[in-house]
Amino acid sequence: MNIILAEEKISGEQLPEQYFSKPSIIFGRDANECDVVFEKEKYPMVSRRHAELRWNDGRWVIADLESSYGTFLDGVRLSAPQAVTVDGLIQLGVDGPQMRVIWFEVADNSSFDISPAAPQSVPAEAAIPAAASGSEAPPHSVSGQTPIQQAKPPVRARIEFSDGRAPFDITGKSVWLGREPDCDMVFDAAAGTVSRRHAEIRVERGEYLIADNNSFNGTLVNGHRIAVATALSHNDEIQLGMGGPVLKFSAPMTQRAAIGASEKTGHAEVPGKLPERAKLGSETMVFSVTGDRKGGGEDAAGLAPQLVMSAEFNGKSTLSIGRDSENDIRLDGLQISKRHARIQKTAAGIMVEDLGSTNGVFVNGGRVNRRVITPADSVQIGSFLLKIDTVERVGVFDTRSKTRVDAVNIAVDVKNRLGGGTIRLLEGVSLSFQPNEFIGILGPSGAGKSTLIDALNGVKPPSQGSVFVNNLNLYRHRDSLRQAIGYVPQEDVIHRELSVYRTLYYIARLRLSRDVSKREIDQIISEVMDVSGLAEHRNTSVGKLSGGQRKRVSIAVELITKPSVIYLDEPTSGLDPATEDRVMKLFRQIAETGRTVIMTTHAMENVRLFDKIVVLLRGKLVFYGPPEDALAYLGAANFKQLFDKLQEPIEAGVREQGEPNRKRLAETVAEEWRKRFIETPQYDELIKKPLGEMGVGGDGRGRKVKNRLGIFGAIRQWLTLSRRYSEVLFKDRLNLLILFAQAPIIALLIFLVMGANSPRDFVYFAVSLVAIWFGTSVAAREIIRERTIYRRERMFNLGILPYLASKLLVLGFIVTLQSAMLFVPLKFFDLVGLMPMPGELFGIPQFWAMLLTAGVGVSIGLFVSSLVRTSEMATSLVPLILIPQILFSGLVGLPNRIDRVIGMTVPAAWSFDTMKRFSTLDTLEAEGSIPRGKTNGLGLYKYIESENDKAIEKAKKDVDELKKLSGGLGENGTPLKIPEDSLEVPEIKKLPRDLSNYITFLHPWMNEVLNQLVLMVMFLGMVLATLIVQRVKDFF
Repeated sequence: MNIILAEEKISGEQLPEQYFSKPSIIFGRDANECDVVFEKEKYPMVSRRHAELRWNDGRWVIADLESSYGTFLDGVRLSAPQAVTVDGLIQLGVDGPQMRVIWFEVADNSSFDISPAAPQSVPAEAAIPAAASGSEAPPHSVSGQTPIQQAKPPVRARIEFSDGRAPFDITGKSVWLGREPDCDMVFDAAAGTVSRRHAEIRVERGEYLIADNNSFNGTLVNGHRIAVATALSHNDEIQLGMGGPVLKFSAPMTQRAAIGASEKTGHAEVPGKLPERAKLGSETMVFSVTGDRKGGGEDAAGLAPQLVMSAEFNGKSTLSIGRDSENDIRLDGLQISKRHARIQKTAAGIMVEDLGSTNGVFVNGGRVNRRVITPADSVQIGSFLLKIDTVERVGVFDTRSKTRVDAVNIAVDVKNRLGGGTIRLLEGVSLSFQPNEFIGILGPSGAGKSTLIDALNGVKPPSQGSVFVNNLNLYRHRDSLRQAIGYVPQEDVIHRELSVYRTLYYIARLRLSRDVSKREIDQIISEVMDVSGLAEHRNTSVGKLSGGQRKRVSIAVELITKPSVIYLDEPTSGLDPATEDRVMKLFRQIAETGRTVIMTTHAMENVRLFDKIVVLLRGKLVFYGPPEDALAYLGAANFKQLFDKLQEPIEAGVREQGEPNRKRLAETVAEEWRKRFIETPQYDELIKKPLGEMGVGGDGRGRKVKNRLGIFGAIRQWLTLSRRYSEVLFKDRLNLLILFAQAPIIALLIFLVMGANSPRDFVYFAVSLVAIWFGTSVAAREIIRERTIYRRERMFNLGILPYLASKLLVLGFIVTLQSAMLFVPLKFFDLVGLMPMPGELFGIPQFWAMLLTAGVGVSIGLFVSSLVRTSEMATSLVPLILIPQILFSGLVGLPNRIDRVIGMTVPAAWSFDTMKRFSTLDTLEAEGSIPRGKTNGLGLYKYIESENDKAIEKAKKDVDELKKLSGGLGENGTPLKIPEDSLEVPEIKKLPRDLSNYITFLHPWMNEVLNQLVLMVMFLGMVLATLIVQRVKDFF
């Protein structure tokens, strides 16, 4: 009955071995009664008399002594005494101290074979038999001589299959499980829950470990999803994804034999609230995993996420957290950065700090950069919850596959646009959806199905009531919960121009951590395609897929982030019956893989696939429960008769009271159905009892936490969005051909229309106007046509500024090419002498002015696109923007009345004036004429008039002089004779026939520098206005 134990830290470090030679060893805090004593301050989770290790029938057995927080053997909580094995790990309480079994004697007649090789004997003088000793070994005592540890031989193990396949013997150090042909254990390609390389079983330190390979559906051991490499024991069940194949690990050398009734136990779970005996009988503390609800009870503990690991500082001041294996706390999931955060000891206390991660660190629902945390705080990173206890240990909890949704007294009011006041679309709806359920929301048209699902998923806050996701108020913690929620609206939220792979690739780039590698993205995309049945359409354009296949792509988009709950609004609308059946079965499969799926539908053919259905009538809840119970409750023979049964009283009332009373009758009947359901056992069992146990309450209209991308996050989004947007536009080659063919055609038309001897105003006006047109027309539909995509991505993590900047970059590139293709031919005509278009520095300043103008046009177009509700409306508004550019730009003459003020607000006026100023041409009118030019600042018209006036004045003087001379006498008294050539006829100047070296005028209120500044201000003003409109839309 000799045994050697050693206390083992979480880090794997072992303290000095302790030798015992007695039939019973007590663990606990009471130094008077226990053999192994733990300090109360350091280990508050250990009870006074916690557990007993005793010699029983030739083997050592560990038994819990009704401790407050349980005893664990190899990670499994004891429900009955269990036999220990060499290298077994005993843990006292959740995150409590651990004792490793180093060696023990085996009775000769024991049927429990520890090893085929006998251990070396312990020296006789080291043994202290209990019968010969007058006293027991002191607590934490160690024999004077260290016994020789039993050598651990290789353990034979095999995997047994539930489908009758031949067992797989594990002979190497590593075994891969998956669908890839190069895996050691290959599963059929039809096994949708199994990833290509799903998990690995490996041998480390003499024990078998199983590690999930970041598979899509996860790996479960004894029904619990694992997040870190987990030790396997004899008869453990391995499941590859919820609903996937179940394997049995067989290794008798690692078995945990039960004494008495053999009862399978799961992994340790931490309750969300201390049981009463814990509060009364000891001061033991466990991690408290609660949300912002008040109250609760024992049933609330069932919602607590699974404790997957705990970590200690062990003399260090910092614990690193991230996806990389070198972190102190490694968390799997591609939404988690390689170096995501750290927890460190500071003078102010325990501090959590975000290390520039993509998806952030949240404390109590709010995103933080640095914050001191206490045991009362919850730190959320991806789908993991971190808590610290009073002795500065960090517990990590996995919230995946445990997502529960509760709605409490939801009501939605909207404005009545016809008669004033409000209209109530939903009234007092309370529901409770348990984890991994497939829920259908049913009802006739106008029942409030879409309104309810929008309130549940965070799209539109309810007017009153609350929505909770795993105890957290959705609208107060929306930013931290967004990664757990998937949403597929009625309209497709995908670009039809992209292939299926590229669609998912860009979604992964936007939503996953920015340090995720291309290989990891390819892996998750391949797994999502396998799950959604799109593998064979990998490179097919979305626009070429059928309606059902496009719906699968929309679902695959949401599955990229592996959400815990998925909402779908009428996903089968418009599908044929066969396609609808396949899509519904896909939703059923997704629910079976560990996700809660909630969808609205009006189709009755596949209602039996739901676990539960919600039936609405006129915004009121009239039934919630299993589909079969709905038939019995409403007295319907089949599901197609459900709505008929609900509306029979309405139709009967209309026949008696007339059609004008239909609305009033419908409200009355719906209220009667609601009151009737409240009195049913289903309501008590499925709604009232779960909500009552959770103690819910409060208002759902909480503060909205700002989602901060940071500079690098915003730049990354901008680059990804720009790449996607450019790929979308350049996939439509016909549209691009039309866009780029416009410019040279317009240049040719300008050349044909523009006379060689005319003033150059028209060509500069045409260039300015066309630049405005290029920008406005190309951008006017670009936001509105992506409305559904923008709204969905905005719900997740899309920044408004990166989104708008991507539009400006790509559209700016397009209008730059268009401008060049217009300007270069016109300049060519100038250089070869076919059509003068003067400009300094080969026209480069004029081209710059044209680009500024086109940029203003793009910003105007985007502003219009953000305001309108449809693409058609945007197209209709473009002419209303261009016509003022023509009328008030100054082409029709010098503005001198109200049109001068209006012209100051027209971009084309500033652009037109800038073009003319950069031409260096003099003017026909006096306004803007060059002071030192050939017209001396008068303009050609005034200059010619002035010169002619001077000539006429001189002629008049000459005539007057002649008149004086003609009346005089010479010296001899004879009349003076006037020479014939003494009179000169004045030369009258005429307008030249070639006016190509002139422009009509320059605006007196403008100049080169001011014009460019004004165009820039207009551009920035329109961009800012668009940002404001998009931000305001977040609230509606």
